[in-house]
Amino acid sequence: MKIQMIGHNSTKTQIQRAAESAAARNVAMPHMLFAGAPGCGKTTIAKEMAKISGAPFIKAVPEDMRDYDSVLSLLERLDTTGYDAKGNRIGKIRPSIVFFDEIHGMPLKGQEKLGIAMEEWQIESSHANRYIWLPYFTVIGATTNDGKLSKPFRDRFKLRFLFQTYSDDELTEIVKFHSGRSHLIISEKAAREIAVRSKGTPRIAVGYLERARDMALTMKSELITSAIVLDTFKEMGVDSEGLTPTETKVLKALYQNKATVGLENLAIMTNESAKSLSESVEPFLIQKGFMLRSGRGRVLTPAGRKYVEMMYSKDKKLEIKEEIPIGYVRK
Repeated sequence: MKIQMIGHNSTKTQIQRAAESAAARNVAMPHMLFAGAPGCGKTTIAKEMAKISGAPFIKAVPEDMRDYDSVLSLLERLDTTGYDAKGNRIGKIRPSIVFFDEIHGMPLKGQEKLGIAMEEWQIESSHANRYIWLPYFTVIGATTNDGKLSKPFRDRFKLRFLFQTYSDDELTEIVKFHSGRSHLIISEKAAREIAVRSKGTPRIAVGYLERARDMALTMKSELITSAIVLDTFKEMGVDSEGLTPTETKVLKALYQNKATVGLENLAIMTNESAKSLSESVEPFLIQKGFMLRSGRGRVLTPAGRKYVEMMYSKDKKLEIKEEIPIGYVRK
């Protein structure tokens, strides 16, 4: 079986090869670290790996790994098929896949205890000088900030993959795929209009598809057309570049200030939380080349200034050349 998902072809090929090699040797696949932007397929590919290997899939919460007992409680859920009572392999094993989303949130104590188990396949017992054997397993950690992991723990992951955002062509195919799965009818142009505004992220594209579906239903249309999609985006305030009202508000605030702005001041100016700005809003604006983070704060780039001026020119109303009193009829 092959991993069934659109995009990330090189990553899928490498994982497929690792899975086939592990199955042939009757061991677990190497531990893997998936880094990259949220919503770009990290969880999906982990679940697909469980499908192709026939392994149990355990989704764990990194913040729960606080101490020895919490790590032991997790490891007691591993599949022991193919082992005798002493931990010797006597048949075909089924190494569990343990998946942590945002694994960088795991406490250091948990990283230490789990990391040892990941390498030595055993964990110390509550009784002194005794160890408990562990069946083979594969930890898959998804993260948007792998730099927060301790170096010893990060080194336990022998395979590391960076999940980049998707191309417009790939996202168009993803929109069409989800349309079919949801029994929706969408035109090629409409799927493309959604794709180009989705910031390279399938999760965002699927959300926009659902909003367009709602619009089509209220308009009593069985087909999601490009006109319906554009009406949806107009209602949402999402522009042709995929910028949301919050993102355009940030750009306009920087434009009007005309100087470097600190994060806290920018949060006050836009009435948004500093955390939301730094983690959810600014990355896309920086990626688009519209703003930069400097040592002194946030600053608009020339491209960003040009874009805001274009927005203002579109918003500018036509000037009235002549004032005519209400009720006056020109002769």
